[in-house]
Amino acid sequence: MISVALAEIRIHWARFIAVGLGIALAAGFVASTLIINSSLQASLKEAVGHTFSRSDLVVVPAEDVFVNGHETASLTEELGDVDGVRTAAVNARTTTTGRGQEFSESTFAITPTPADPRLDTFSIASGSRPESITDLVLDEATAADLGVGIGDEIRFSVDSVTVDPADEDMPVYRGPGQSNTMFTVVGLASMGGSPATAGTHRAMTTSASYQEYFAQQGDVIAIQIALEDGADPNAVRAGLQATIESSELQGSLEAMAVDDAIDAKAERLSGGNEAITSLLLVFAGISVIVAILVVSNTFSVIVAGRRRELALLRCLGASRMQLYGSVVAEGAFVGLLGSILGAAAGAGLSFCLAAGAKRVWPNDFEYVNLSIPVSALAIGIAVGVLLTVLATIRPARSAIAVTPLEALQPFDESFTPSRHSRVRHVLGWVSIGLGALLLFVSPVEVHSAESWVLGGAIGGALLVFGLVMCSTVIIPPVVAAIGDLILTPFGLPGQLATLNTLRNRRRTAATATALIIGVTLVSTILVGGLSTKATLGHGLDQRYPVDIAVPLETTVGQDEIDEVREITGVDTVVAAHRAQVVGDDTPPDLYVIDPESAKTVLGDGAAPLVRGKILVPSDFADETIRVKGLAERTLPVQKAGESSLVYFTTPDVGNELGVSATSTSVLVKVDADAEVADIFRIQHDVAAALDVTSDEVVGSAVARGQYSEFIDILLSVAVALLLVAVLIALIGVSNTVSLSVIERRRENSLLRALGLSISQLRALLALEAVLISSVAALIGLVLGGGLGIIGTRLITTDYSDQLIVDWSLPGTLGILVAAVLAGLLSALAPARRAARLSPVEGLKQEN
Repeated sequence: MISVALAEIRIHWARFIAVGLGIALAAGFVASTLIINSSLQASLKEAVGHTFSRSDLVVVPAEDVFVNGHETASLTEELGDVDGVRTAAVNARTTTTGRGQEFSESTFAITPTPADPRLDTFSIASGSRPESITDLVLDEATAADLGVGIGDEIRFSVDSVTVDPADEDMPVYRGPGQSNTMFTVVGLASMGGSPATAGTHRAMTTSASYQEYFAQQGDVIAIQIALEDGADPNAVRAGLQATIESSELQGSLEAMAVDDAIDAKAERLSGGNEAITSLLLVFAGISVIVAILVVSNTFSVIVAGRRRELALLRCLGASRMQLYGSVVAEGAFVGLLGSILGAAAGAGLSFCLAAGAKRVWPNDFEYVNLSIPVSALAIGIAVGVLLTVLATIRPARSAIAVTPLEALQPFDESFTPSRHSRVRHVLGWVSIGLGALLLFVSPVEVHSAESWVLGGAIGGALLVFGLVMCSTVIIPPVVAAIGDLILTPFGLPGQLATLNTLRNRRRTAATATALIIGVTLVSTILVGGLSTKATLGHGLDQRYPVDIAVPLETTVGQDEIDEVREITGVDTVVAAHRAQVVGDDTPPDLYVIDPESAKTVLGDGAAPLVRGKILVPSDFADETIRVKGLAERTLPVQKAGESSLVYFTTPDVGNELGVSATSTSVLVKVDADAEVADIFRIQHDVAAALDVTSDEVVGSAVARGQYSEFIDILLSVAVALLLVAVLIALIGVSNTVSLSVIERRRENSLLRALGLSISQLRALLALEAVLISSVAALIGLVLGGGLGIIGTRLITTDYSDQLIVDWSLPGTLGILVAAVLAGLLSALAPARRAARLSPVEGLKQEN
């Protein structure tokens, strides 16, 4: 029977093209995901290995332990005195902000150079190693990007430490928020790629300079150890560990061999890669599920069209198992060819992605090198073959479900549900009921327990699962109803197209279900993402009704206020003073501001100020609050509004407290129509005008811009990944129409003979494909939109009491238009094939 299966594929190869293409997409997705993960892991290990390449032993922090350079300073000296150790050098990193004459502001990763040049893992391209405490060496790519050369100066800002006065009645004087130090570029170096500093400008200074200016806010990566000639590494490592255990950092550091340290650091750094891989595999799994539905439906049509042939084989002595094996063998062979093609395409796509990423974002992906393991290709091929075999089981069972004599009779699919169908439908309706119940209860009960978020996710999954189980009962009537409504104006072709969708309910349901799953997920992510962004933005505006706030430790002049006011996109600028809320571990900011000024600069979350009181949110528990300026007082509160992250009071209260003249803040209100890019530009311009770093420019607008950008990126990536599943589903629509043309040759020819024109025949097939694809898209949009709204409520319940629904009309119409166009395109080839067949030839054909 293997020869029969191969002969069937050879003779009717055109019928299997779409099947193979769908399998190739799913298998290629899986293979490329595994290849990308393997490449990231290998590149990560190579980058870590480069960092430790000159070391003989390495002391690394324990997992989830962070120590800074100040904590390890004395220990490093002790480790250098261990017998057999020639040099011990701290490898650390601090992220800070720098400014130069050639650029306004940039983020730098600062590392110390080893005192012993033999531990250097970089090479000086021009200039020299840093020697003075204010010497700086830049990475070549950083220098080229910023337009900086040897001799140029860069000013770095370093956080200062808050010092509390001894007298409790005195206010807390914080001093300057940033201390500024000027460094001179003395060299340019090739530092190699590093995943930890990808996308960040890199620089090095001396160990003494790092300890002086940067060590307190940075993390120690490792302490690199160089051994004396002839020293026993194992004995030295034991001595190093003994020294560590006798210090204050016992349990925080561990001495390792270089290879062990590379493995440990690479494993710890790979957490992000594993998360990305898991996410990609989830989307790949969705594509595989859709591919199973498409392949199963296609093989059902193919097997149904060969019932007479299969019955003849039964009459000639073929057993049921032989026919079953023949159909499964066809699927396995097509799956193997499609999977090989998909795995090869996945490898090629991975290569293009890696090369393109390194070309477009060289700083972010400099360390990445493509690695194509055989296991990734093998798994991709195995997944493709397995999904095809699973998808052919039901068609194979239907091929042997009747006796030879029954199968030789004219066959029309029975509309009477079988016992198996009844069980399937009962399971489906129960799943729909449970899913709907969970989706109704979860948003109501999520306030009491966060576990209801999981309950909502389970409810959505049950609802979709139930729809798949009951698809033959739910989808065809919906398709027919909408067809009667919108295809009637198309005359006879429209009426026939609607009737054809009801001739084989299972086929219509399976074809539409695959597309519904893809569109539902796309719609859920789009509506949920946009609504989440809008809801979080509203909640943040209510809880923190200040668009931009810049806390200063100096007085602010009118010239600086005017300069900020002139920035494009700035609506209002007001100067305020600050006092301190006493008693909370993380107290909110307290601004002293004139009520009239507050009306112009604050958002809707802040109610009108009342003189002599502290404005707190309406759910504040107490009737008084303890606040502190030069003096400390307990004052009455005014409960109004929703501003919980920042409190306000009037100047008379500030005078009573005696706020420091240097504790000022500049409050900025941005234009209501400002986009995310505008907000970041305004943040940067305000920082430049007030001579602070961008990190010190905070506020609800800045936070809203940051998470809006993050959500937009996630939406783009998720939708792009789901398009693979949608494409597979659309291939299923095209294949269904193509096979229906083959199956209905005699019928189409009879219609032609009775007067149906070629254009009407083409319209019939096009309308049938458009009806199925557009109705599936519409169901998916409605279902996905509802799930997205419920999901938004579940994940934003702690951030906003009000749900803001952002259902993009252009996006919805875009998906519907794409479904209609896809339906038209999928019907082009089948319609052309049907039109080329003359009525006489068609009537001679046997099914």
